[in-house]
Amino acid sequence: MKTVTESLQGINAYPIPKRTLDTIMTRRDLSGVLEATKEVIESDAFTLARADVLIWLSRAPNVSQGGQSYSFSEDDRKQFRLEAGAIYADLEPDGDLTRIKYGYRGDRL
Repeated sequence: MKTVTESLQGINAYPIPKRTLDTIMTRRDLSGVLEATKEVIESDAFTLARADVLIWLSRAPNVSQGGQSYSFSEDDRKQFRLEAGAIYADLEPDGDLTRIKYGYRGDRL
């Protein structure tokens, strides 16, 4: 049985801190001990949590841990942001920070 936490950790081999995953899951109203069934993984909440992890990875530092190095190129980081942005645009169009519009109230806002 794979849990939601394990599924989110499985997005990438980078060692994401447990408290980071806990914060993301709390924000998306997911339980880390919940079994990662097909329905859970296909849910909007899990998909948005996945996007949150991708954004976190796009900002994660390059690290060495236990003799293993984890690093991302700028292209990798850009790809993480693009994939997350597409998810946000699809599921949270009003919350997509890459689409902030400025103007006068009442003028297309």
